Amino acid sequence: MKYSKILFFILLFYSISYSQSSYTGQSVEDLFALPEEKINIGVASLVLAKEFYPNLNVDFFLYSFDYMSQRFNEVFGQYENPDERVRELNTYFYKPGHWNDGITFGYDDDDLHVTKLSNRFINGYIASKKGSCITMPLLYVILGERLGWPIYPVRSAKHFFVRYIPEGISFNFEQNIETTNGGSFISNEQYKLDVQIPDEAIENGVYLRTLTKKEYLASLLLVNANQHLENNNIETAKKYLRIAIQYDSTFSSAYWNYALIHFAEARKLEEELYYEQQAEISFFEIQALNKKSQDINPTLNKPKQKNIMDFLKVETPQKANFQEFGQNNLKKTNTKNTTPNKKISLNSDQQEELQSSLIANEEKYKPKILAKLAVYREYKNKAEGLGIVKKYPLEFFIKQSESLKKFKEKGN
Repeated sequence: MKYSKILFFILLFYSISYSQSSYTGQSVEDLFALPEEKINIGVASLVLAKEFYPNLNVDFFLYSFDYMSQRFNEVFGQYENPDERVRELNTYFYKPGHWNDGITFGYDDDDLHVTKLSNRFINGYIASKKGSCITMPLLYVILGERLGWPIYPVRSAKHFFVRYIPEGISFNFEQNIETTNGGSFISNEQYKLDVQIPDEAIENGVYLRTLTKKEYLASLLLVNANQHLENNNIETAKKYLRIAIQYDSTFSSAYWNYALIHFAEARKLEEELYYEQQAEISFFEIQALNKKSQDINPTLNKPKQKNIMDFLKVETPQKANFQEFGQNNLKKTNTKNTTPNKKISLNSDQQEELQSSLIANEEKYKPKILAKLAVYREYKNKAEGLGIVKKYPLEFFIKQSESLKKFKEKGN
């Protein structure tokens, strides 16, 4: 009996540590702890989603993935040619028929900036049948994994597509698959032109490079980091960006967002210092008057505490998961004057004491501010050195949405 229990825990440990074919309560960190070949993108995508859908029934969605792959195999499993496989998978996803029970998927062209939570995670795509440039290629990867096909994710600027890489030579086969326009081919050169990717970004492997599973998860983790940032979970957002950088050192967007969070934190500290200084000035002036005055009570004028998002401004309606918060979009610090309207003279002793207090406050904040700015400069320079596209390519997404509509209208 004793040895049976030991064997049970050994098998349990093995299943958690070296396999990810099922959901066992894995954390984000657990995903990256697995060997590359043991990572299951379907499970991983739901682990990421569960952070923001705590009641998510993971097993139901895993069953959905299995059902779709089995259904596809029943109808189209005879195809071996890569070109035919891709064409039939596009048919299965986007054109209604007995092969998909009349249920098709589409692009949510009412949310091209990906502001909806449902368009940021795979469960939303399965449930609504409308997706984004995050979720649509993700489902391709998940189904490709289950079908045993060599389908891999590729990162473009604020966008993903997938690439089918045959093991053998396949003449005249166009490998790139743009999932948001019906699964048609777009060349690397066209992607580069459409979203204005700089040469150094391609040379450094930032964009248009086939990703490993861990690199893909690192990219998807930016979605979670940005969602945590919106929820004011700053430390979690920073931790996830560090993980993303750890597993993909070419991920310029992670560097950029990490830099700008620190810039915003520095601005927040500067504002806190400013209001503490104003409170000190008011306090000494109150003492000089030697009376209580509600008009100059510094506690009445102290502003409401802001969160970090107040220092990061994104141009409306750009709140997409794959945005990079631009330096030029940072809000100006609110410098509302909190000093009394009436100027009050201080004697020399009071002035000396006030100056000492102001210097002490500055010395308390200055090292923190400088440290934040140093991190900002380091990671900003890294992002720009790798090459980063900061502009959101809305026109590109509109074009893909129109292409998908035309594809679906062609019939069976």
